[in-house]
Amino acid sequence: LPNLSELLPIMLKPFTLVLELTSSADERDGTFQDSIRRILVEGKILIVEDTQSFRQSLLEYFEREGFEVYAAEDGSQALARVNQTNPDLIILDVQLPFLDGFEVCKLVRKQSGNNIGIIMISGSKKDVVDRVVGLELGADVYMTKPFETRELLAQVRSLLRRVKARNEFGDSHGWFIVDDYLQIDLDRRVVRVGGEELRLTQLEFDLLKYMVDRPGVPCGRSDLIDLVWGYEAGGDINDSAVNTAISKLRRKIEPDPTIPRYIHSVHGIGYRFVDFSE
Repeated sequence: LPNLSELLPIMLKPFTLVLELTSSADERDGTFQDSIRRILVEGKILIVEDTQSFRQSLLEYFEREGFEVYAAEDGSQALARVNQTNPDLIILDVQLPFLDGFEVCKLVRKQSGNNIGIIMISGSKKDVVDRVVGLELGADVYMTKPFETRELLAQVRSLLRRVKARNEFGDSHGWFIVDDYLQIDLDRRVVRVGGEELRLTQLEFDLLKYMVDRPGVPCGRSDLIDLVWGYEAGGDINDSAVNTAISKLRRKIEPDPTIPRYIHSVHGIGYRFVDFSE
């Protein structure tokens, strides 16, 4: 039998390895926990923003939330970063040097199809034309500044789930699976409720998609009027019209409209689509 002096190094080897890993991680990144967090990343994000302070704050925020984050400061650099990092999602500012966000969006879609999620950000809240152009060029989501970072985080997580489903099942299967009762085909603009396919009106689908894109985030009635009905119609639409439209939508998609599972009322604000990831 081997003596204790021969067995001791073998017995201590696993502990030595852990200490070496911890030490090397501490030297590289400050803490072992940070190293582990990067292994369990939620997805790869590319932030394209020409304002350095805003770009840095978003980068640090999403790193803290567990994402692997890259950054670019102009359109040309963004396209290079896409090729280098193969991100799952791009947060793309519209106004950029060299190539603007619209051109970057168009080129990314041409190169990568729908494999990469794109959230476009604009500083002009009332520029409806830019919003329409961005969505037609292939942006999945169009947001306007200012916005809460929590809302952007909800958009990112929601879009990553959709991109994952899109990449797993292919572009011909645009279904976004909410749960076993409700599924949404974002390409054909239809829903499946309790196993039966149902076509919503354009307004109903736009309302549903706006809230689904922001799971867990309260959507104010004024925002719904501006961004779903449109700024031009805003003067003719009031809170009562929003409530009526939501009521009709609930009757179509909820198992029991009197006890909503998906669209919850937020007192004094409006409505929110439930976030099942919470």
